[in-house]
Amino acid sequence: MEEKKKILIIEDDTTLRLILKEALQKENDFEVWDAEDGATALEDIEKFSPDLALIDINIPKIDGLTLARIMEDKKLTDKTKILFLTNSSDISKIATASSIKGVLGYLIKSDWDISSIVEQIKTKLK
Repeated sequence: MEEKKKILIIEDDTTLRLILKEALQKENDFEVWDAEDGATALEDIEKFSPDLALIDINIPKIDGLTLARIMEDKKLTDKTKILFLTNSSDISKIATASSIKGVLGYLIKSDWDISSIVEQIKTKLK
């Protein structure tokens, strides 16, 4: 039996974080954790080595782009891939995000519904 893919959701909006977590847990092939800030997320990434970190760019303590850079510097992106999920459509942030090793994509929240986000995650983790 194939091991479940591990996902860490890093999102400071509690409602969205819990909705995403529930939606992903309904998929039998995902094991899901969540964090509301970058500092907690970094600890979880180092501890659990998830397959994917779903990162909001605007999170407290360590913002999403800085978190991704730290992950890259520590070679954590060799194991944990990154998918940004944010409301920011700032071209410079998108460019920065895209330049980080291990980034699979950048989804703007307002462009996607929950089921579409889940489908994107499933596609990216194949």
